[in-house]
Amino acid sequence: MTSLADGRSVIERPLLGVDQQKAIECLRRLGVAIASEEARLIVEGMDGEFRPITGELNVGESGVGMNFLTALACLSPRPVTITGAHGVIQRPIGELVSGLRQLGCKIDYLGKDRFPPVKVQGGGIPGGVAEMRGDVTSQYFSAILAAAPYADLPVTLKCSGAMSEKPYLDISAAMMAMLGVQIRREDYTSFTVPNAHGYAPRDVAIEGDYSSASFFFEAAAVCGNSVTVTGLDPASVQGDRRVLALLRQMGCEVEGAEDSVTVRGRELGAMEADMSDTPDLVPPLAVTAAFATGTSRLGNIAHLRHKESDRLAVIASELSKMGVQSRCDESSLTVEGGEPHGARIDPHNDHRIAMSFAVAGLATGDQVIEDEVCVAKSFPDFWERLRTFA
Repeated sequence: MTSLADGRSVIERPLLGVDQQKAIECLRRLGVAIASEEARLIVEGMDGEFRPITGELNVGESGVGMNFLTALACLSPRPVTITGAHGVIQRPIGELVSGLRQLGCKIDYLGKDRFPPVKVQGGGIPGGVAEMRGDVTSQYFSAILAAAPYADLPVTLKCSGAMSEKPYLDISAAMMAMLGVQIRREDYTSFTVPNAHGYAPRDVAIEGDYSSASFFFEAAAVCGNSVTVTGLDPASVQGDRRVLALLRQMGCEVEGAEDSVTVRGRELGAMEADMSDTPDLVPPLAVTAAFATGTSRLGNIAHLRHKESDRLAVIASELSKMGVQSRCDESSLTVEGGEPHGARIDPHNDHRIAMSFAVAGLATGDQVIEDEVCVAKSFPDFWERLRTFA
């Protein structure tokens, strides 16, 4: 969003995983000047008018990058092709393209219908009203809303059916408000963005990430130890803060301070939860459930079949290697707690699978994670941090 603002913004403490580096590279190819200095980024906003220096953007493995850049590229004055690695072009994008087309944008599929790569013809976003399904991911809504302040007319997005991953959309809305654009909304059914003005530049400090912290809280739970993670806001709007409530439900003790959270592992019991809004927590919680007494069920997560891997199937298959009975259907995952043992784990190039099962190895020993470099997608220094527990 700061790349669209009218002026310079400074982003303090950015997470610079592979996905983020790819996004920065793509924005630079759209003409945005972004400088990296120590633990901050300096972004020279384009005031809603990109000036691309190339006709193709490659987002790598980033589904978020594919979604957001498809919407942002509509603000380019000339066509831009958006592609990515094999895993990304296997992930559907049809609902997002449909929404943008309803707003007057011209986008063509270059291969399989409803899948990347796509060619965005550019020329702006005319605006108006669009309706999209919300059950696959809220990212489609966040991506269009992020670009909407620069449309020719106000933009209204309507959600048909229930929306999944709602907290992630809330984070996008909060960031837009921080930069001076308020969304008018009716719960999660309708969102309207005015076109009266765009984003104002601002210095932003990135708060600690509960998604990344969840793996260390998992370590406290499965090892029966105490882990404190600093830099977290106990009152954060991040949906993945819910990991604390779910671990407490399983028997852990949780204590929050001004800028840190401590989790103490205790005897673990099974739990049941609807995870539609917090799917990134499913891998660490499913692995934690393998160490609990009883049967745990994580439900309403059909959209996890379209992430970096088919996470439901992969979690079930890799837990079975550890001697844990688990099964999945189209929208849920069931884990029978027991006494897991170490195994050779194939994360299927999925960073969250790799990290979740690596933490399990702290408790079991003899755990081998193949393709360990895949964690760099979101957490490049994960292995260094994990050594803290050695």
